[in-house]
Amino acid sequence: MNPIRATDDACKEPFQFFHYGWVIVIGGFLCQACFGVSRHLYPYVLPTMEVELNLLHEQSGSIASAYFIGYAIMTFVWGILTDRIGSRRCMLMGQCVLLAGLTGMGFIATLILASLCYFLCGAGAAGLFVPLAPLISRWFGKKRRGTALGIAMAGTGLVTLVLSFIIPGLLASYSWRWSWWIGAVFVLAMVIICWFLLVDSPGEKHLTPMGIDKGIPAGQDVMGNYQQTKPRVSMKRILKRGVLWNLAGIYFTRAIGYTIFMTFAVRYLEEIGWQEELAAAVFGVWGALQIPSPVVWGVIADHLPKKYAFAIALALDAGGVFIFLSGSAVGCYLGAAIIGFADVGVPTIMAASMADYFEPAIIGTALGFVTLIFGIGCIVAPSIGGYLGDMTGTLHTAIMLSLGAISAALILALLLKKPSTKPLSH
Repeated sequence: MNPIRATDDACKEPFQFFHYGWVIVIGGFLCQACFGVSRHLYPYVLPTMEVELNLLHEQSGSIASAYFIGYAIMTFVWGILTDRIGSRRCMLMGQCVLLAGLTGMGFIATLILASLCYFLCGAGAAGLFVPLAPLISRWFGKKRRGTALGIAMAGTGLVTLVLSFIIPGLLASYSWRWSWWIGAVFVLAMVIICWFLLVDSPGEKHLTPMGIDKGIPAGQDVMGNYQQTKPRVSMKRILKRGVLWNLAGIYFTRAIGYTIFMTFAVRYLEEIGWQEELAAAVFGVWGALQIPSPVVWGVIADHLPKKYAFAIALALDAGGVFIFLSGSAVGCYLGAAIIGFADVGVPTIMAASMADYFEPAIIGTALGFVTLIFGIGCIVAPSIGGYLGDMTGTLHTAIMLSLGAISAALILALLLKKPSTKPLSH
């Protein structure tokens, strides 16, 4: 068969639901479910874990910080590895590192060991997020990859909701240690399943990427394999690209706003007179809306320029925080709902943007770098917000800083340039 003709035929194919690319999406969904376990199991287990281990709140916070440090450091490492050994290997290794961390968390008896194990959880989680965008970009064309990414990233929201039903009953009957071990068993099962599901490129299945728009994607052959004959782009060249720093700036300022809000929002409601149970219930709405929203944002990323997709997500995020600051019951529930819906928008659009702005062979490195910058924002934000709250005597100022940081991210998004249609230089 003429390879050029095969590509033309692929362009005319309808939206195929039985293309192996959808199996890749399922594999990505399961990996993101593991990601959700790594990040969202800790808050459920923390109260009972604190009592048994005699931990101070500050020590509990340092354990959480260890996760974000592991995540921030390893995003860049996983990004570079993805471009060299492939997404499949990195995602499987990430699951194994996470498995070790979760298993260890069930045996911890000291602060140092807990921090080390949760560091491993963060390091493994980074290996599940960063390689996903390059993998989906290989399997799906420009008009499909955002939707595919959105479906895969919905795994995090779903597992978070499931944890909210399972863990309280588990803690009532068994030690908190079993929560970590059951999470580890779940990840082990996902490692086995993903071993069989994940495939690095359509060429390995003798397929073309799904939804190719025109011709062959840059850096790929007709079967979706990366062309290894192209010279590798140096890190120095990547760092010189203004768009990389624009995207990193969006991610950093949004990380500041997002992390401050999520750290202090419940405490802020308690400060203005809400009961603890009611304050926590507000975020049930937030969590529920996180399940369908990645798919919606994926579709938006496919049909709008990334500049405007970012702007819509960040405008909703900022609007939700502004409404939340009213302190009224209606305002807080409505604000939390809007924030919950917008929350996954930025990472979904960011992952989908990589293939628009960077060559296939460096997508992992580029996403790893901007996610590293995001992680730094997550690490420093709680301290900044807490200091501001202590200095002013109210967490209202911390939430205001969150609003300001998200607004800054919105401005940076509006400065984002249109992707170049010319070949990028090495």
